[in-house]
Amino acid sequence: MLSIVYDRSFLLNTRNPEYANSLERLFKHMIKEDLNKGDITTDTLLNKRKAKARITAKTDGVLSGSEEFKWLYLNNGLKVKQFKKDGDKIKNGDKLFEVSGDGRHILYLERTGLNLLQRMSGISTQTMDICKILEKTNSNVRICATRKTQWGYLDKKAVSVGGGLAHRLGLNESFLIKDNHLFLIKESGVKKPIKTAIERAWKKRKDVVFIEVEVKNSKEIVEAAKTFKKLQKDTHESKPCVIMLDNMLPDEIRSSIDSLKKQDLYDYVLIETSGGITPENIEKYSKTGADACSLGFLTHSVKSVDISQNMY
Repeated sequence: MLSIVYDRSFLLNTRNPEYANSLERLFKHMIKEDLNKGDITTDTLLNKRKAKARITAKTDGVLSGSEEFKWLYLNNGLKVKQFKKDGDKIKNGDKLFEVSGDGRHILYLERTGLNLLQRMSGISTQTMDICKILEKTNSNVRICATRKTQWGYLDKKAVSVGGGLAHRLGLNESFLIKDNHLFLIKESGVKKPIKTAIERAWKKRKDVVFIEVEVKNSKEIVEAAKTFKKLQKDTHESKPCVIMLDNMLPDEIRSSIDSLKKQDLYDYVLIETSGGITPENIEKYSKTGADACSLGFLTHSVKSVDISQNMY
């Protein structure tokens, strides 16, 4: 069920026009910002001539961004030979790609191409490392990205390559009712904002992948779960219904999940934990009984994989 809810990897490739258009806009901006009026060093020192360059790993990690790297170089008139694919473990010295064509163009794209590979590979490596921690706990919990991304779809894809789930790709895909939504609903005079928000979202259930609500304590968890159960029973329809437990400690999460089970509410919802989860404490959260842990850490605290480009 969780993969149905949060796995968007099938959309994160250049066969998807929306993804390809996003890449084109991003790379166009990055290249324009880097080149501006031109590469004065390359344009002054070099004439047009054929050249080759080798892309090599300088540290260990997990390769990510290979499809996007090839797309960037091929769409700028260069040829690419690939030696490793997304998800492959790479070691210092491994040859990843060879590119050939106009030597000036290879140099124009060098920083953009390497930034892409280094960041995406860093995210995938970090994600896979956390997945390995979870394997040791014998837990079925999955880790997810958040929307705390610098490069949008690319960051989300890198999490998927590393074994995580992408969550929502954008605001239009699914409902995620957060504290600010609930505050504004309450300010309008509504006495039960959680119940009201879920009921409003349920009316649009056919237009989304899932409906999720953020809560902060055990009382709100029960209220959300009761509302979800009633709507499913009344309409005789199922829809992934998720409760996000925001900034709650592992013991409180475990106690809340036990309460849902006792009240016959647990089977009607999925539980996501979020807020302050890191590699240092992920093991504790994985043992609470939650279905998913979302980590902004995956994309906002990235250690890039060192990758270089050298002419030969």
